[in-house]
Amino acid sequence: MVMDHTSTGRSDKNRRIADSMRATYAKREGQVCRVFQCKIQRNKLTAGQKEELKMLFVEGKWCYNAILNSGESSSIFDYDTKSKTVVHKDKDGNDIECEYAYLPQSLRQTIHAQIKNSIRVLAARKKKGLKVGSLKYISELRSLDFKQFGVTHKIPRMNRIKLQGIKGLLKVNGMDQFYENPDYEIANVKLLNRPDGHYMAVTCWIDKDKVESKRKNNKVIGVDFGIETDFTTSEGEKIHASVQESERIKRLQKKLARQIKGSRRHARTLHLIRVEYQKMTNCKDDLANKIVAGLVENRTVVIQDEMLTHWHKGWFAGHVQHSVLGRVKSDLMRRDDVVVLNKAVPSTRFCPHCGKLNSLSLSDRIYHCDCGADDMDRDVHAARNMIWFYENNVGVGRTETSAPEIRRAIEKAFMKGNLDCHGPLKGEASTF
Repeated sequence: MVMDHTSTGRSDKNRRIADSMRATYAKREGQVCRVFQCKIQRNKLTAGQKEELKMLFVEGKWCYNAILNSGESSSIFDYDTKSKTVVHKDKDGNDIECEYAYLPQSLRQTIHAQIKNSIRVLAARKKKGLKVGSLKYISELRSLDFKQFGVTHKIPRMNRIKLQGIKGLLKVNGMDQFYENPDYEIANVKLLNRPDGHYMAVTCWIDKDKVESKRKNNKVIGVDFGIETDFTTSEGEKIHASVQESERIKRLQKKLARQIKGSRRHARTLHLIRVEYQKMTNCKDDLANKIVAGLVENRTVVIQDEMLTHWHKGWFAGHVQHSVLGRVKSDLMRRDDVVVLNKAVPSTRFCPHCGKLNSLSLSDRIYHCDCGADDMDRDVHAARNMIWFYENNVGVGRTETSAPEIRRAIEKAFMKGNLDCHGPLKGEASTF
């Protein structure tokens, strides 16, 4: 009897890989993820390193488009990432075949895995009845994943990193955020290609019991999102946060309109515009991080699931575009200490003193009720009502609860807390 040692050895290897993955998943359940962004210092790069960084993304784009193109003749899932050649278009649109000179096989496998995962996500959304599109060819690749620490990337010392496919060490600014902390476990690195340079997004893991809490008080606050004032807290604090286009962007856009499309000057001006917009993005990210950091110092933050997409399509598109409403909402909703109320909760109209639902127009900035309650700013009133809904467990969560159901829940909670109140809620029922 002849034994197949090759198959036995491969089976043992696959078993060890599966056991290692299960152990890693179990370990990650007790950890939290942190992502730190660092910038590669371009003036410390050699000419060869600059060329290698550039061509990594160029060949990555070729690989991405070649994988998508393979779906016309066979399955994308069967694409051979071990192939050393790739077919791409030249500037005249002709197909040419060349060898990979910079992009290693591990990065080609990562690009292939990213495309397969995107296809699975689109298929899952389509099964749910959602409208989905399809993957498109790209003109520029924005990121590359280096997944195996110690293999595809190494960090030998502070502010230095070694990436597969690039000779020598790269000097990086910003590693002091995590490198000197022994509690951080470095996982993967994503190399980002941005108009203002190359960045690294370093993913680290830390045990939950070692995460330092920044809370300074034990308060519960409500936060109302708005147009007149971007953020209003239940304590009366108003936060304005928006970033407008600079005068330089306007001048560059006028200059771009006078230039010939496809010329070198047109490409240069377009690059400068992208750099300025990247600066705007950085400013918005900084504002959002500061606002979120200030809010989560409280024990619990209550917000409402505002339909910002509808705001952006309406009269206030310009304001929403320049604000950080979406960034702050997205960051808050990922946290466990943030409570989200249903979008149908009438946080602005409801009067917690008499239970009446008063109608307000957009121009009414002061909330007034006939019951004699003190008039107050409508945004502060809405933020305080959010705390009332949270404490009475009304409309909590991003559920599909309808407005009439929320109305009945409000009536039940109000009657329970106000025994002297008789009858249904007062107000116009047509809006429910």
